Formats: sequence, C-alpha cells, structure tokens
Amino acid sequence: MDEEEETKEKERRHLADCMNTIIRQLGTDKKNPAVHTYRSTLNSFRKFSGGAEAEMPIDEVFKPGKLKEYETWLRQKGLKWNSVSTYMRTLKAVYNRLYLPGSAEHDPGLFDDVYTKVESQTKRALDKEQMQTLLDAASAGLPEDVQCVLVYFLLMFLFRGMPFIDLCYLRKQDLQGNCIVYCRHKTGRQIVVRIPREAQQWFERYRNKKAGSTYLFPILSEAAKEDEEVYACYRQALRRFNRQLKKMASLSMPGVKISSYTARHTWATLAYHQGINTGVISQALGHSSIKVTETYLKPFKDEMVDAANEELIVSVMKSKKDKNAA
Repeated sequence: MDEEEETKEKERRHLADCMNTIIRQLGTDKKNPAVHTYRSTLNSFRKFSGGAEAEMPIDEVFKPGKLKEYETWLRQKGLKWNSVSTYMRTLKAVYNRLYLPGSAEHDPGLFDDVYTKVESQTKRALDKEQMQTLLDAASAGLPEDVQCVLVYFLLMFLFRGMPFIDLCYLRKQDLQGNCIVYCRHKTGRQIVVRIPREAQQWFERYRNKKAGSTYLFPILSEAAKEDEEVYACYRQALRRFNRQLKKMASLSMPGVKISSYTARHTWATLAYHQGINTGVISQALGHSSIKVTETYLKPFKDEMVDAANEELIVSVMKSKKDKNAA
C-alpha cells in the first residue's frame, strides 16, 4: 500500500483525519466560511465524543443512534435548530465523501432521523413602513456609532441586499465609475451594482478615505493579511455589527429585531411584493440558483395565494348576496 492509499485508508477510519483533510483543501481554495463551518463541526463533535483525545472512528460516528445522540446533545447545549442543521449537513457531506451516493456502502436513509432542514429566514424581513422609519432615522441625529451602523445597513439594502461579508470585503478597485463590480464571497458570481442616487450622500460620507487603504469601507483591519486572519477579522466585525444593530433598533424601532441578514431578506421580500420576477430577484441577489431564492420567498408566496383566495371568496359571496337581493 503506497503513501496516498494509506492516507485515504486513515481518513476512512477516523473522523478528525477525514475532516482535517477537507479543511486543508478548503483553506487552499480560500473558502474560509466553509473552513469555519467544518472546524466548528469537528470541534463540536469532538466535545460530544469526550474531548480532544477522542478517536471518533468513522464506523462509530455514522450510525443512526450516534447521530441522534449528537442531535440531542446539541439541543441540550441550547443550540437552535438551524445550528443543529448546519452541523448535521456538514457531517452528511463528509459521509457522502467517504461513501459515494449510489455505492453499495452508502446508506441513503442514514440522516433521515436527524434535523437537516433550514428554517425559513423570511421573518427577518422588514416591511415598507419599517424601512421608511429607518430611512427617516438616518437623518435624525443619532449617536455617531449608531448612525454609522444604520448607514451600512441602509447601503446593504440599497445595494440590492448586499450581504455584510461582501460589504466588508469590497475593495477600492471594485468601484468603477458609478458602479460597484465585485464577486460574491459565497458563490464567486460577479455582481454589478449601480450606486443609487439615494445612496450617494451616505456612500461618500462613510467610504474609506484613508490613502493607501485597500478596502472601500473602513470595516476590516488593514493589519490582517492572510486569508484566515482577514476572515477572523470579518467574524469580529460581524459580531460587533450585530450588537450595534440591536442598539440601533432599540432606539429607532423598539421591539423589532434586526440582524445583518435583515437588509438582504427585506430587499428580496419587498422586491417580490412589488411584482418583480423571481428570476430577476435571484440574479440581483447573486444566488446560485432560483431554488435558493424561492426558499427566501416561499412563505410570502403562500401568504399571497391565501390573500387571493380570500378575495375570491368575498367576490363569490358578494355575487350571491346581490343575486338574492334582486
């Protein structure tokens, strides 16, 4: 058995060996969010299995009973279902790598008894009136730190629901005339966003004016050079951004929850209510497929169908009443 075959055989014996190989490849491909997800999953399963010295043999990990025990352990630790799903889907990806779907070794029903779905995030969307409140608040003399985070939030919305990670990573070179041309961090798809007239004043005020700086907005530290360092810096910025958004919401709209995802989901749902084609919304958001966009919008489609049904019933009942009156 040569060295490569020995390595592959070792990966098939222990979860940590297999996942560390995947993590190294993801790092080489500069897929830092995926690196973070795989590391978090490995560290979590290692704690579940007894700590740093746990061997975690593959044939013991990928058993229905063990996976269910892990799911229960995660919930007892207070994790929400979406977090549980992230860990389970990561383990499922590892399993499918080890045992190719369709092969004799693969069990297609192994993960049927654990949670691998993604709950809809559409509850994070604001309505038109709430967005108008935030637009008005941007001119209301808020404290500078709150004002800044609000402007970033509004720019994300005005830039067609730009994710916070993409806003952070924007480079000065991405600004081409009155457009921002960049590649989505998650999918690598190129996006071209024209800076709306309504965003010009805020954009000019809060863009990075420091000479020699790389970034379009002063969010990430210039000191971070390596990909993993930059991503760690982004993670810190994200936590800080969400804390500040919570503070901003408490001042502007008490009782309303706002997070870094809200601007993106709000843009998508308001665009849908405006009658914009789902394909156009998908392209604007830079989604990998229309299916992803439909996940955002499904509850709103159901609401619109229910509303149409109510209008139809009212119309039929009115016709019946008019006929009886005659």
